[in-house]
Amino acid sequence: MFWYNVGMKKHDAEQDAFEYGESPERERKKRMSPLGYALLALALLLGGACAAAYGARNLPLLPARMTEAMARQETPEPSPSPASARPAETEVPADLPAQTPDAAEYERTVFVVDGVPLGVLASREAAESAEREALAWFELQILGGGTLETTVENEITFESASMYPEAEDITMDALFALLTGPDTPLAVHSTLTEEIVSHTPHESVSEKDETLLAGTRIIVRYGVNGETHTVTTRTFLNGTEQGKPETVTVTAREAVDARVREGTQKVEADAEPGKREGERGKDAGALTFRHPTERGRIESNYGQRAGVLHLGLDYSGAEGDAVYAACAGTVASAIERGGYGLMVEIDHGDGFVTRYAHLASASVAIGDAVSAGDAIGTLGSSGNCKEPHLHFELRIDGIAYNPRYYLD
Repeated sequence: MFWYNVGMKKHDAEQDAFEYGESPERERKKRMSPLGYALLALALLLGGACAAAYGARNLPLLPARMTEAMARQETPEPSPSPASARPAETEVPADLPAQTPDAAEYERTVFVVDGVPLGVLASREAAESAEREALAWFELQILGGGTLETTVENEITFESASMYPEAEDITMDALFALLTGPDTPLAVHSTLTEEIVSHTPHESVSEKDETLLAGTRIIVRYGVNGETHTVTTRTFLNGTEQGKPETVTVTAREAVDARVREGTQKVEADAEPGKREGERGKDAGALTFRHPTERGRIESNYGQRAGVLHLGLDYSGAEGDAVYAACAGTVASAIERGGYGLMVEIDHGDGFVTRYAHLASASVAIGDAVSAGDAIGTLGSSGNCKEPHLHFELRIDGIAYNPRYYLD
């Protein structure tokens, strides 16, 4: 019985498959193996990744043409009605730029020089191009460096071909040959200007200075080179030079010589720095000199200071202390003099002159006769001076010597 039932069920299944057009063998083939399920899952994953990539890049999954065709197939076209049968009028926005080129630019154009038509070209653009090429050709004939300026003496205009019905067509090459040939109707003037800048080296002038040690050099003024501009102008007509070049030379800056002070003073072997420094001048004869202040305390001696010769003695004191004449004589000056400040000079004769600088006040005037020990002013800090003191010099025939050689 059991075997009968099994056999019947198998028979029924085969009979059903036969009735529906499928055999048991095909039914077994339709069943998917595990490998098939894996391949199907992989295909779905790849398809999802492609769709995501297209979406991220805003790309359509289907070509535009195919999408449009599918849209047309899905959207039924409405049946025409009497109202919709007429074509609708398309409104053009006012700010929509023109899609066609300027008609005047491509209008047949006559190239006219001084009212005479030379020929008809296809467009105004062609006429303008012909003018530029002709002028450029004339400039290319000019050789040399510099700045080139070109002007056209003629009146060149571009007119519509309808204004000159008698004008004949002309090619660009033929018009170029006419404009640049020997019988050209153009008068093209060109000016070539070349400027050359040259420099004149300055000289160096040395001045001997006995107040400086030998080997010491002081630059009084730096030199400046001179500058000269040479401008050459050449003129051309239709690329051919006219006349001779004109040259003009202009001095923009004169050369200024450098000035250098060179020391010539030699240090004596037996000199005593601060006391017996420098050479002694001529004998004073009957002249005798005294200290110009009551205290007579010297804070700075005659001699070298950082390579520069201090030409006298500096006496310390307080503002307003009396300053006395070191020797009898005649007041030669009482003036403000630069770094010396208020200064008095007394001429003692035989070339001997004493100088009193940085005064706060002067009590004498030019021409006054004074005796040794007479008050001539007060000690101060005028001129190039940081603290009150008296700067005292003794000059013989215009040269400053160490006053210590002549003080009692």
